[in-house]
Amino acid sequence: MFFSAALRARAAGVAAHWRGV
Repeated sequence: MFFSAALRARAAGVAAHWRGV
């Protein structure tokens, strides 16, 4: 599902952002 893929991509981006902090 596109929605699921988009959510997964966003979650990965958020996780990377928090990891960088």
